[in-house]
Amino acid sequence: MYPQIKIINDIGNTLHIPNELDVKTLTYMSSNIASGVLAIPVDNTTDFTDGESILLLLSSIGAESAEIVTSTSNTIQSFVTLATTIAHNRGDSVSELKWDQIVISKATTIDGVYSVLATQTIFVTQQNTIVYDTTGLTTDYYKIQWKNSLTGLLSDFSVAISVDAYPTNSVASLIDPVRRAMGVSSEDTKITDLFCIDAIDDARKFTAAKLYGIRHAWQQAFESPIKMLAGNNFVNLPSDIDFIETDQSVLAARFLIDNILTPYNLIYIDKRSWNQVVSSVLGGTTSGETAIGAGTITLENSGDFVDSSSGVAYVATADYDEEIEQIEYTGVDKTTNQLTGVTGITRTIPDGARVWSRPTISQPIYYTAYDGKLYFDRIVPDSMQGQNVYIDYYKKIDKVTSLSQELPEHYREIYKWYLRYAIKYRKDTSLGSNDPDLKKFESLVQALFDNLYTGQTTTIITN
Repeated sequence: MYPQIKIINDIGNTLHIPNELDVKTLTYMSSNIASGVLAIPVDNTTDFTDGESILLLLSSIGAESAEIVTSTSNTIQSFVTLATTIAHNRGDSVSELKWDQIVISKATTIDGVYSVLATQTIFVTQQNTIVYDTTGLTTDYYKIQWKNSLTGLLSDFSVAISVDAYPTNSVASLIDPVRRAMGVSSEDTKITDLFCIDAIDDARKFTAAKLYGIRHAWQQAFESPIKMLAGNNFVNLPSDIDFIETDQSVLAARFLIDNILTPYNLIYIDKRSWNQVVSSVLGGTTSGETAIGAGTITLENSGDFVDSSSGVAYVATADYDEEIEQIEYTGVDKTTNQLTGVTGITRTIPDGARVWSRPTISQPIYYTAYDGKLYFDRIVPDSMQGQNVYIDYYKKIDKVTSLSQELPEHYREIYKWYLRYAIKYRKDTSLGSNDPDLKKFESLVQALFDNLYTGQTTTIITN
């Protein structure tokens, strides 16, 4: 059981070791337990090792509640353990582990003497265990062993691995062949790793700009859930979405609700049309925090509120355990932008909260996208508090930062031609734009534009 370890070389080496646990047997918790307990109730311990201390994994690998504890003894339906640090629920798995630690050893050559770099307890709340070697070089080699911290038992060594063992779709797999073909040594003070990485990043940006508006299959993100807050008419778009001002990068938005209409697909309208048809956005945004029982609410703009002796406003929620709050007011001060004579404030209203005047509160039908948000045509009702709107979207490309970074685009080989040009230009800045390697790169990008296949209908955005 020796995983394919990923090593990232930046400042030192970072080892990503997949958490492939050796599990003997498992059962399930028979009731909820709090943190700090010494006995874990389970369905059946028959198949677990008896008569000695054993390692137990509580919950499944990658879960936020996962932890490793030591059991010193057990009955048929209970383990006696060292104190748990996290609360657990009935039905959580309880597994007996053979190993709970990873021992990483290091040498300067593949057949050299390996000395222990670190002994790391497995990160059970993650899918990988990360180990930093701050002095690691690209020429260093590593081996790993699994260890049982109770018995001291060690597995055999894994095969040796090094930074040079890059994936076939990595940045290094593009750079190294070009360097060799052009006779660039690793000691070259001008053609450094960083220079080559930046050149690949430039080539990637150029290609993305040339293909701007064409949606790439490798940038797709489907079924991305975004939780909604009742009383609001928007959700924030994902931080990695490619474009935030229109729906150019939003493929679709839908609700998965418990009725015969599920999934309920929302209909996109552009912002200008949205401004014409949506009438549920009257209101304002609070300026400063409003205390419980306050008699006034200060807004950034009070122009949408009617000066009435019996006005009603609706305050959006700021957390998922809240409901839309209906408050009354008796006056509107247009000079100070305050609602006055306010009653009914039962919770602190934060700065920037939406306060609505005559809203339409019901399940949204339309949406638009701008300014990093997906806006609904209606105010999200209490019945949908904390539910998800699911969106399909296209991600922006990541900046190229390391030799081990994997590039998902299938046409990445064309970047080699730009790198060849960049290396020559680095040595001779008088090199013109008619360089054959640069022209080859540009022609390949144009051919890609003319013949791109995405696996879906190719969409070209023109506005």
